Amino acid sequence: MWPFGRSARRRGWEAPDTDPLHAAVQEVISQIPVDFGGGCPPKKAYAMAWLIRSERLRTSLDIGVYRGRSLMPQAVAHRDYTGGVAYGVDPYSSAEAMQLDNEPLRERIRQFIDATDFERMYGDVLALRDRLGLAEHCRIVRKTSEEAAADFAARGVRFGLIHVDGNHDTAKVLRDVELYWPLLSRGGFLVMDDVSWASVKPAVDAVASKATLVFYESQPTVTELDYAVFWSGRSHRKAELLRESLRRLRG
Repeated sequence: MWPFGRSARRRGWEAPDTDPLHAAVQEVISQIPVDFGGGCPPKKAYAMAWLIRSERLRTSLDIGVYRGRSLMPQAVAHRDYTGGVAYGVDPYSSAEAMQLDNEPLRERIRQFIDATDFERMYGDVLALRDRLGLAEHCRIVRKTSEEAAADFAARGVRFGLIHVDGNHDTAKVLRDVELYWPLLSRGGFLVMDDVSWASVKPAVDAVASKATLVFYESQPTVTELDYAVFWSGRSHRKAELLRESLRRLRG
C-alpha cells in the first residue's frame, strides 16, 4: 500500500499533517526527553512508523533503546495498524554504553555514563510503555545486542525493520550489522543511525554493499537528521517509489 496513491487520499494520508499516525507519533515522543545520550528526531520516528504501516511489517527491532524515542513510535504503528511487535534491545549497562572511537566526545561520553542511572532508566522505559498502552506491542530485551541476536536466531525470529542505534564504536556497529543482517526479512529495511560518524561509516558501507539505499540525510547540526534507510528488496521500481515517499515525508 503506497500512502500517496488513491487509497492514501481516501484515508487522508497524503501528507503528515493529515496522517493520524503522524499525530500519534508526535504525541508519544513529546513525552520522551532528548539529551546528550540520545533522542530520535520526530521526522525519523515518523518515517520508521510509516514504513511499518505502509509495508504491513509485523516485527521490527530497535538496537539501542535508551529512553525509547525510536522504539515507542514503532510500537504505536504496530498497535494501531499491524497488530505486530516492536522489540527493543538494550543491556542498560554503563560498561556496554562506553564508546572509545569518537575521540572528541570520548571524555564527555564517559562523564555522561558515570552520571546516568541505567537501572532507573530501564524502569522508566517499562513504565512509559505500559502508561502508553503499548505493552502488547513492545517487548524490551535487556541483553547485549550479541546475546539478543543469538536468542532471536535460535527462535527463528525475523524482522521487517531493524534500526541500528547501539554502541557507535566501529567494531560494535559492524558486529551488529553482521549479526542482524541474517535476521532481516526478505524485502525488509535496515535503518542506520548517525551515519556522519567516522566510526559508523564502515558499517554503512557494509550495508550498502548488500542493500539498496532509499533514503539518506546527514545534516546533524542543521536538521538533527543523520540516518540512512536501506531496503533489501530487488525491484528498481519499488525502490524509486520508496525514495519518493520517504522524501515527501521530510516535509
